Amino acid sequence: MEFLGADTEALVDVAGRCRDAGERLVTMSVDLDGIVDAAEWTGPDADRFRADWERARADLSLRGDHVAATAELLARQAAEQDAASDPLGRIDSADYDGMLGGEFLDWSDIINTGERVGDLWRDRVEAGDPDSALGERYTDVHPDWAPEEVGTDRAAIERSTVDQGALGDCWYLAALMSVQRTDPELLAENISGLGDPPGSEGWEVRLYVDGEWTDVAVDPSDLGAQGTVDASSGEPSWASIYEMAMINAHDGRPSAVSADTPAAGIEMITGERASEYDTVAQPSFEEYKQAIDEGRPVTVMTDPLKPIGPAADDLVAAHVYEVSGYDEATGEIILTNPHGPQSQNPYEVRIDPDHPGYAFSITMTGIGEP
Repeated sequence: MEFLGADTEALVDVAGRCRDAGERLVTMSVDLDGIVDAAEWTGPDADRFRADWERARADLSLRGDHVAATAELLARQAAEQDAASDPLGRIDSADYDGMLGGEFLDWSDIINTGERVGDLWRDRVEAGDPDSALGERYTDVHPDWAPEEVGTDRAAIERSTVDQGALGDCWYLAALMSVQRTDPELLAENISGLGDPPGSEGWEVRLYVDGEWTDVAVDPSDLGAQGTVDASSGEPSWASIYEMAMINAHDGRPSAVSADTPAAGIEMITGERASEYDTVAQPSFEEYKQAIDEGRPVTVMTDPLKPIGPAADDLVAAHVYEVSGYDEATGEIILTNPHGPQSQNPYEVRIDPDHPGYAFSITMTGIGEP
């Protein structure tokens, strides 16, 4: 059989060399900066030299950071392959020479580590650039739009349907959909319209960020033309505001927006700890059924590379779905896609969690509190 993948020990070795080289570059910039500062030299030539040096020093330090980030990226690649090979999807961080952190890591840690590394090369997530994921400002494309008409009460939240848009924040939107089903009153309580009439000057949204409730302001001009909208009207909805609040809460950092785990989204919206299950240690049909009957928000994430288990042809890789119901007659749970009913991908997917190959399609589950 042809070998696919990498020698993970060799990858870790290269990663360690990159880390050491990056640290040397940063140390060199600091040492040289001290030498330049200590030089007794004044006058126009000295000023020009120091200005040139400051630019060179900043560039040298940045190159060091990039090389060090490459080390973390390589270690993450090795960890992904080792986790995929492990029956429980778990790894020991000691095998990666301290470049991943923690003691025992799972897919959640690996996803977040890789995303943080990528921030060095990605632009801030914000509207106003037609080439960005959010696209142009919605207010620029639709100057007659009235933000105060966006429904944010319980009834409006219950009757709307999420359509994801261009951002890769399915982990968050699937959680919103799940709480929309289980506790729409909470969503309504945690969003307040600003101005007179309410919403004309934006909104304030309460999210649970970094262990505490935070009030996040959202201006109508923050919303992007390619962000989440209501599937029926094609216009911004309460979910659009919640999406922008999540982005603003993290200052538009791509790693905080584009990928996270099912449990992370539920916790950010509800403020309650969510249980997380991964790979083969996933809930049974009866456990999913019990969680749904108890009114718990439930979401699942598909295999990050390619689902190859049950319902594989209907599932999107590296995608988070809401678990919206179950069919007791068939023993299947029902997944609803944040991409919306008009997407080219199936809006609803049925899958048997007791199937022996379930973990080859669904790699992670998040279950919140009732």
